[in-house]
Amino acid sequence: MAIWGIVDFVCAMLCEIHEDEAYYRLYGQFLSWGYFDHPPMVGLMTWLSSILVTGKSLIAKNMSVRLMTVLFHVGTVVLTWMCIPRKGEVTKREQNGFFIIAASMVMFSTYGFITTPDAPLLFFTALFICLYKRYLESPSWGIALLLGVSMAGMVYSKYMGALAILLVVLSNWCLVKDIKLWCAVLLGVLLTTPHIIWQYENGFPSMVYHLVSRSQEWTVGYTLEYLPNQLLVFNPVAYILAWILVWKSLRSTDAYERGLAFLFAGFQVFFFVMTVRGHVEPHWTVLITIGAIVMLTSEWNKREAFFRRRWLRNAMVVTLCTVMAARVVLCLNVLPESTGLANKRPYYKAMHKASEGLPVVLGGSFQAASLYRFYYDDQAVVVRQWWDRYTEYDLLHLEEELMGQKVCLLRDDGRGEPCVIDGYTFKKRIVEELSKDDLK
Repeated sequence: MAIWGIVDFVCAMLCEIHEDEAYYRLYGQFLSWGYFDHPPMVGLMTWLSSILVTGKSLIAKNMSVRLMTVLFHVGTVVLTWMCIPRKGEVTKREQNGFFIIAASMVMFSTYGFITTPDAPLLFFTALFICLYKRYLESPSWGIALLLGVSMAGMVYSKYMGALAILLVVLSNWCLVKDIKLWCAVLLGVLLTTPHIIWQYENGFPSMVYHLVSRSQEWTVGYTLEYLPNQLLVFNPVAYILAWILVWKSLRSTDAYERGLAFLFAGFQVFFFVMTVRGHVEPHWTVLITIGAIVMLTSEWNKREAFFRRRWLRNAMVVTLCTVMAARVVLCLNVLPESTGLANKRPYYKAMHKASEGLPVVLGGSFQAASLYRFYYDDQAVVVRQWWDRYTEYDLLHLEEELMGQKVCLLRDDGRGEPCVIDGYTFKKRIVEELSKDDLK
């Protein structure tokens, strides 16, 4: 576990910040009970990281966004280990199998050092599953109330946490007669009330965005890409083996085993159906990697199991080595700028030169404004064009603070004087006193 945490810490320090992480850093700068795209947990994480790590070096800046992610992920791995059912002593074989399987899960591993809402979602899902296992063994009021806290944590991390809770209940209908579990659900609802009130006061922006605005006209490509994307979320070997175990467990008499199977199959089927309304992001199913790790590790330790086949164990090791190699590449920052995973800083350095030290107003790209704020801690806002989607910037209205000030307008729609700096071309216009007409 120490080695795991150190590896995540090093990757968090060295890997270049992703544009979404810079956007979530904005959340932490304006703490709220909710944000346009997501519930507030990721904003709280970046806020805490910024308090615990200060400094102007690039490593310090990275950790000011990612520290809590690393700590959450170490906790996630510990809780996932505790989720594994055991009847005897822990064997060295089981330990080896667990770390090989867990570290080879592509997105599970990635969210150990990349800050997104999925990082806390994984933690609270692992906590929920661990508590559910304990509750089935010993249904006490204390565990039931902790289950309520974990449910609230899942929903505060990402809305799909509610789907995970529903699927576990569907796997064990006896729970609907359990007064302790009803109290746990009530506690979870009470804890999430501030976020519900925030949504109401702001016109339910997250609900409208996720349920309406993101809908697209269906094309066959959305459906065909789903399975390949899921192979990459897990890894091809683990994904196929997990489905075999799930198929065996769906009718199991063991409520815990059946719950993990329902969680995995339910998420896979739900988001496959969701491809009819547009593109499904691969990482939307990442929380079920926890159940997959638990099932695969349990299978790894059995005497009569498919992991007794040496070629399957070797295949898992190969996927682990591939994931580790990808981490090294990310840490070296050698990928092309077009990938969005490395070499972004020269562009924003040129943008900083073009701004002449003035506050920057960008047209269209909320990612660009967020990255500029990350690298230089200067005022940078984005003005949405009619074809762009709404973002947190539309709720914050940061441009209003710049009214009447001298600013630099940088656009990509042909307006303004061409400005070439370090090989990058900008459309630049200096405005002495910013007005609403300048933003049109």
